[in-house]
Amino acid sequence: MKRWTMPAAVALLCIAGTGGLGACGNGDDGDVGAPPTGSPSASATASPSPTSPAAWPSPTSPAVSPPGRPGGGTAAGWTTRPVTVRRSVPVPPVPTLLRIRSATHAGYDRITFDFVGALPGYEVRYVDKVVEDGSGRTVTMPGRRYVQIRFEPAQAHSDSGDTAVTPRRMPLGYPMLRGYVINGDFEAVLSVALGLDDVVAFRVGEIPGTPGRIYVDVAA
Repeated sequence: MKRWTMPAAVALLCIAGTGGLGACGNGDDGDVGAPPTGSPSASATASPSPTSPAAWPSPTSPAVSPPGRPGGGTAAGWTTRPVTVRRSVPVPPVPTLLRIRSATHAGYDRITFDFVGALPGYEVRYVDKVVEDGSGRTVTMPGRRYVQIRFEPAQAHSDSGDTAVTPRRMPLGYPMLRGYVINGDFEAVLSVALGLDDVVAFRVGEIPGTPGRIYVDVAA
């Protein structure tokens, strides 16, 4: 079952470490360190570039060249094209989103998804607009450009139907990542949309553990 809440915006605390990376987040993302190497453990594929808008900037251009050096786990390369990782995850139990955390670092903004159980498959892509799964209603989003993340199998509620993650909508005051909205949570498909200030390169990475993490970095 879907569960929706619309909490008020949460105040953000910014911390600048002396001699280190400045960070501002809604929780310690715990992912800064040596640069990630390799590719996700499951097979990741980059689909052809979207046809709308007509052209995305090249991820190798100076404006979107790989910034920052986040670490831990594995990550795919920087791109503006869709990234897909498919997994065969036996259910039940359905991997459940425990929390969403975010932070800004030198050169990139990061959003991290902590999952209880196995890591789900996912697709990350730019979209022209964000809609609610099921109803198809347009979702009002922060920012000017949108990235849709689809986790499967995954959910953000308990098996009894109680909401497992709050808030379901969060404005963020980061250089590029302007906020997120959970726009779908039904039948083991979980959708989270990101609002960005512009079309920039992103990368997707994984950090195994308990909980396991999937993160998305956007160039800032």
